Amino acid sequence: MSMNVRTSLAEELAEFRRWKPRPLAVGNPFFERLVRHEFQSTDEHRARETRNLSRLIGHAVAHVPHYRDLFHRLALAPEDFRHLEDLAALPILKKHEVIQNSDAFRSTWLPPGEGPPIVYDSTGTTGQPVQVLMSRTASTMFAYFWHRMARWFRYEPMGSFFKIRIPSTLPRTKDGSRLAAGKMARRPMWLYVGKYFETGPEFTFSVSTEMQLQLRWLKQYRPDYLMAYPGVFEEIALACESTSPVDSLKSLLGIGSGVSPGVRAWTERVYGVPMNQNYGLNEIGMVALRCAAGRYHINNEHCLVEIVDSEGRPCPPGTSGHVLVTTLRNIASPLLRYDTGDIAIVPDGPCECGRTLPSFGEIIGRYRRYAGLPAGTRERVRSLLKAFEEMPLELTRHLRRYQIYQDIENCFQVRLTTVGPMPPEFEARVRAQWQKDCGDSPRPLSIVEGATITTSPGGKLMDFDSAFYSRDDMASRASVEDKMVDKS
Repeated sequence: MSMNVRTSLAEELAEFRRWKPRPLAVGNPFFERLVRHEFQSTDEHRARETRNLSRLIGHAVAHVPHYRDLFHRLALAPEDFRHLEDLAALPILKKHEVIQNSDAFRSTWLPPGEGPPIVYDSTGTTGQPVQVLMSRTASTMFAYFWHRMARWFRYEPMGSFFKIRIPSTLPRTKDGSRLAAGKMARRPMWLYVGKYFETGPEFTFSVSTEMQLQLRWLKQYRPDYLMAYPGVFEEIALACESTSPVDSLKSLLGIGSGVSPGVRAWTERVYGVPMNQNYGLNEIGMVALRCAAGRYHINNEHCLVEIVDSEGRPCPPGTSGHVLVTTLRNIASPLLRYDTGDIAIVPDGPCECGRTLPSFGEIIGRYRRYAGLPAGTRERVRSLLKAFEEMPLELTRHLRRYQIYQDIENCFQVRLTTVGPMPPEFEARVRAQWQKDCGDSPRPLSIVEGATITTSPGGKLMDFDSAFYSRDDMASRASVEDKMVDKS
C-alpha cells in the first residue's frame, strides 16, 4: 500500500503551496528552494555538496580540536578536499570516539547567529549517550526537513497528529519533569513545522501508558496521523485482535528502527494505510526520507552519506555496506564519516519517484545488534520474525506481545504474552518456518505461552533478546535501535 510513486517539480510545488505560512515563513525562500533542489541535475547537486563540504571542513580544521589534530597528523589541508571522493582520505569515525572525547569535537568558536549551541544526546536510554552541540542553523534544519517529509507523505496540514514516545523523549511539564505515563500533552500545532505553517493539533503520550487507555484516547480523538516505533504499531494492533484501533488514520510514521518488507506489509495490511519513514540520528539530524518507491533520499543540504564495505571502500550498486554520515551544516560539533552502525543497500540507476536527490536502498539491519553473538544468530532470528510477519491474522487473535530469546546454550525460545490459548496452527507455522530455514540447527526451538516480556531500559519493545548480552550491552543495543530520527 503506497501513494503514487512518480512525482514532478510541478506537483511538489503545488503540494507546497497548500500549506498556509505563518509570519515566520513569509519571505523565507528556503522551503521552496528545497522543493527545487529535489529535481536538480547531478552536477548541481555535486556542486552544492562540494561547496558546503569545503566550508564545513575549513571551519572544522580551524576551530575543532579533533580535526585540527587529525589533519595535522595526516598532513592534510582543507584545500585537499575538492571533491566528495576526497573524504576517503579520512578515517571512519566511531561512536565510542565521540563519547570518549566529546570536548574535542566541539567548536571553540561560532560565527554570529550560530550560538549559543544546543546540546543533543543520541538517546536517553544509556549512561553514555553520544552528546554533541548543535549550531542554530543545523537545529533549524530539522523543521525544514520535517516539512519536506510532511509534503512527501501528503499530510493534510490541519490534520491531528498523535505521537507515542518512550519515556526519555517525552515533553517536559511546567515543573521540568517528563510527562508521566497515563498523562497526555496537547499542543495547538505540530512541533517544529507548526512555527512556520498553520497546522492541526498534536498529542503526545508515553508508550508506558496502559494499553486500554491508549486505545481509549485513539478512539476518542480519532487522529489523522500516528507516530511511534513500528513495534508499538504491532502491539496496538494485537491488542485490537489484529485490526486497526481507529478508522480515522490516514498514515503511520514509523520511527526509531528499520522495518523489514514483511513487517511493513503486515502493518499496512492491518491498519489499511501506508507506513512512512525517515532516517536520521539525533546527533546528526534528519538524514533521509523514504519515498513511495522505497528509496531513502538524502537531505544533502544538511549531510552526505557513504555506503562502504568493511575496508572502508565504496560499495557497488546492488550490494550492501556500512552507512557513514558527514554533517554539512553543524559547525558546533562536526562529524565527518560518522559510522551509524547501520547497513543499507546501494541502489542502481535513478529512482522511480522522479526525484534526483542522492539516495540509498533499504536499511537491512544494524550490525552491532548481532556483533559477538554465535554464528547463525541473525539467520535464525530472521526466520522466526518471518513466521510472525506472514502469520494469518486470524491466528493472532489471542496474541498481545512476543519476543525471540537466545539462551546461554544458544537455544532459541519464542515467548508469547497471550490472553487465551494460541491455536495449534500458530505453533505449526512457526515450527515449519524454523525447520525450513534452520533445519540444520542442533538446538531445539521452544515456544512458551504466558511469558512476561519486559521492555528495554529506555522503555522500547525488543523483539529479540539474548543471554549473551550483558545488561549494559542491551541498553546500548537498544540505543542503536533508536537511530531513526526520534527528536520529533
